Amino acid sequence: MNTTWDVIIIGGGPAGSTAAMTLRQLGRKVLVLEKDRFPRFHVGESLLPYNRPIFDELGVWPQIQAAGFMVKRGAQFWMGDGSMHTRLHFARGSFTEFPESLQVERAKFDDILLRHAESLGAKVREGALVTGHRVEQDRVVVTFCGEDASEHTAEAAFLMDASGLGNFTANREQLREYYPGHKKIAIFGHYAGVQMPDGDERGDILIVRRKNSWFWMIPLEDDKVSVGLVLDLDEFKTLKQEPQLVFDEAVAGTKTVQERMMNARPLTQGHVLSDFSYTNRRLVSDRVVRVGDAAGFIDPIFSSGVMLAMHSAQKGAEVVHAAIASGRAMTFAMRRYEWLTRRHVGRFWQFIEKFYTKHFAQLFFQPNNKFRMVCAINCILAGRPDMTFGTWWRLRVFFLLVWIQKRFALAKPIEIG
Repeated sequence: MNTTWDVIIIGGGPAGSTAAMTLRQLGRKVLVLEKDRFPRFHVGESLLPYNRPIFDELGVWPQIQAAGFMVKRGAQFWMGDGSMHTRLHFARGSFTEFPESLQVERAKFDDILLRHAESLGAKVREGALVTGHRVEQDRVVVTFCGEDASEHTAEAAFLMDASGLGNFTANREQLREYYPGHKKIAIFGHYAGVQMPDGDERGDILIVRRKNSWFWMIPLEDDKVSVGLVLDLDEFKTLKQEPQLVFDEAVAGTKTVQERMMNARPLTQGHVLSDFSYTNRRLVSDRVVRVGDAAGFIDPIFSSGVMLAMHSAQKGAEVVHAAIASGRAMTFAMRRYEWLTRRHVGRFWQFIEKFYTKHFAQLFFQPNNKFRMVCAINCILAGRPDMTFGTWWRLRVFFLLVWIQKRFALAKPIEIG
């Protein structure tokens, strides 16, 4: 085999950087093609506790720690009218090994990861827009354009797609499938002057539940907060208004958010992300492995994006390394990676799918830790990739109670507004 690289990675975000770091640790020659110049603005600032072991394994934790990101110890879920709220405190989950996480400004965070990949020996080309790929018997050929519109070709034994929502290779193979009923739009920005929790709750993310939509409020610094509104795409279209006006009217009509935004001033606003929550029919093809958002993307209600991206990239890189060593274009380990990734995402998806229903909210907002069921929920929502039998049966009981709640009132009925 005569190829310049062992692996070409499309995308330099958390998934692409993680894949590059992992492959370099395994001794592989890696080329990362990133269309933007870092640092660049990006949404998805709230991390989960189980990001920490990945940081340690990649050797990037000292740089992240030195960046001074805000510590996140819990997540608060509020009703829009302020009538009820609950808090998941990571340190109080008996099945959760890591007691805290971080809120990060993605421009800085992503740049740290990409530079660490470079320091490990990965070749990074920014301003490189991938325009095509071709899988041959013994290699993958990738074409891309430089910032000066010059055309280039690179060859490798394998291709890892970490192209994010661009979903490059899966779109070319027509593999994308949307989750039914979950076509959403997010309108977001960064604001100063937002009233956020302090004391032990400083750094908490706030999720504010409205009838058919929700807000996130993520503290990034002492006076910088990411605030976003997520609603159905169809509902947004019926409003026939500019995104920022929809956002402003939702703030004004949501007591919990309006009170915290009374003295807010925009630092950047009007960013829009739409048509998310999808999966791909295949995560692996001959000589191609998809990781991060290019493997699929789910509603960000539980802040799972970065953790799922980095975990899938690390595991995907390991199976690519083994496949190259075996000289095969497709392996059992690649198919197992696909199955395990879908299972990990599925644990979050069962919460996301139910979160929008009233009967789920009636139990979730009135938690009872009998049999340590709240601890099991805490563990999953903290991002733990493996599930013990103890957490498994408790979650099964919890979702059974959600099913019963829909038919019989186990918990006090509550209105969502």
